[in-house]
Amino acid sequence: MLVLSVLLLDGLMPRFAVPQAARAGWGLALVLALVMACLPPGSALTEGYPAGLAALLRVDALSLPFVMFLSMAGLASGARAPVLAGAALTVGTGNPVLFSLGAAGLLPLLRAQGAVPRGMVAWGSAGVAVATALLSGSGGWRLIVLPLPALLAAAALMGLSLRPLSGARHGAPAGVAHLAGLVTGLCLAIRMLVDWPVGAVGAMWGGGLVVAGLALALTGCWRALGARDAGRVVAGMLNGWGGMALLLVGLVVTGRADDLPLLALGAFRGLMLLTGGVGLAFLAAILTLAQIAEAAGSLGLARVGGLAALMPKASAMLALALAGMCALPPSGGFAVAWLLVQSLLALPRAEGLAGAMPLLMVLAGVGLVCGLLILAAVRLLACVVLGRPRTPRAAGATDPVSGRLAVPAACLVGAVGVVLVPGVWLWLTRGAGWVAAGLQGPIPSGARPDWLALAAPGGGGVLYPVGIVALLALAGALVLALSRLGNTVPSRPVPAWMEGAPPSPPWMPFGEPVAQAGPAQFAGMLMWGMGRRSVSRGIWRVIRRVRVGGSRASALMEAGVAWVSRHAMGLVLLWLAVAALLRIWGHS
Repeated sequence: MLVLSVLLLDGLMPRFAVPQAARAGWGLALVLALVMACLPPGSALTEGYPAGLAALLRVDALSLPFVMFLSMAGLASGARAPVLAGAALTVGTGNPVLFSLGAAGLLPLLRAQGAVPRGMVAWGSAGVAVATALLSGSGGWRLIVLPLPALLAAAALMGLSLRPLSGARHGAPAGVAHLAGLVTGLCLAIRMLVDWPVGAVGAMWGGGLVVAGLALALTGCWRALGARDAGRVVAGMLNGWGGMALLLVGLVVTGRADDLPLLALGAFRGLMLLTGGVGLAFLAAILTLAQIAEAAGSLGLARVGGLAALMPKASAMLALALAGMCALPPSGGFAVAWLLVQSLLALPRAEGLAGAMPLLMVLAGVGLVCGLLILAAVRLLACVVLGRPRTPRAAGATDPVSGRLAVPAACLVGAVGVVLVPGVWLWLTRGAGWVAAGLQGPIPSGARPDWLALAAPGGGGVLYPVGIVALLALAGALVLALSRLGNTVPSRPVPAWMEGAPPSPPWMPFGEPVAQAGPAQFAGMLMWGMGRRSVSRGIWRVIRRVRVGGSRASALMEAGVAWVSRHAMGLVLLWLAVAALLRIWGHS
């Protein structure tokens, strides 16, 4: 029924639905999700109905945060595509078999939108099927094998790949489908590794998820540094945060396995802040880039520029959204990074240097990911917002009407509210936190969320984002007062987009191209710092071999799937015959 519903929405929504009706439907879904989040468990409103109707009305606590975010994304974008609807139906299903069917049915839709790399559909479907089969059986050995197919399925849904260049040339610009895939894959990882297994998955597999998430995050950040247009840069940054999300899932698994509920709860709160604060910042950036593309034409980093003076409102909103997507204080990314570091410091470890080395390596990897995210955001801003216009279409860009920027502004306000008053979002998602941490009975005082503060899982500190905002506001007011007292005037009055440069010659109406920041400038400087001649050749050689091996494995997998689909009936008959012969042989 879930797959048929997705196919029905795919056929009907583009023909009969209008954006206003789509927004009204997503708004109703958001209101219902908020009502369910505010109701206490076992409320009398869900009693007295038939069992089937109660099951349809009820969304369990672990699904509510993901349903709420998907409803907010649909309400903001007015999306009529079936990807968001299929993702909402999938994550709102608490049954393992129905959830797996929805995830497998969602993979081709994500591939059609470009949110899933080529060749990952078959691998993701195989991972979903194997993980479901392992969950439905019994035996301790199943928990040893389960994390591998679950990680493969989650990475496929989230669009993560270990191919560093797949986002630069073959990937698609970031869209709402990427957010839907990220939320669905994250929900699948939490469900299959934390909620549905009968026993706790071993702490060793939690460490494996940490390493895999860190590798995927570094690959996504490198992809963002190699992208040639703004949409693909945002897609690479989203992949980087997807790897960080898998890292947090590994910490939740470790906390459950080592009977450390506060550690698991702190890591899960980091996941919720990533979904709410960072996710809304990504949504604001995607919607703002759509407005910029409509006004300035191409979003290629080599074809657009100087929008700080031409489109000041849209440029300011894009800069604020990129600050929320990075680990800059006091954004949502900084809150997630702070909780992640505190959760890593709260991990149990052996004494001595040998016990501290794995933790130091993971902390160094997290710092590298945050630095690459900031570098990718600076590269995007330097090429798109700063500098001079590079084309006549970009030189004629103007801000859209204020009403068209209201939705991205609302997303930014929501992202800021999630970070400044984290207790509201954490209170709405408290039921999911109790389930993920395995807390039962009376909840300890350290597990209750504070309204204005974020507590470290190990009890080592408290973060007040409002205090950071107050310090930044005080510093900004001081700089503004000093600039007013200085009463400085420009020495050479020129147009704002020329940035004080001398007049351009007639044959170069947009200035000297070498004098502007280009797409390869920041990435080239990074490679030069690593030793371009020695290290880069080895890196490119390894990347080329990995790409060739991946393409061959993908081709073999696609050929196998095509052969099985062509001979499906014969294989079923052969399987029935073999099963009958085995049964007869067993009786004889």
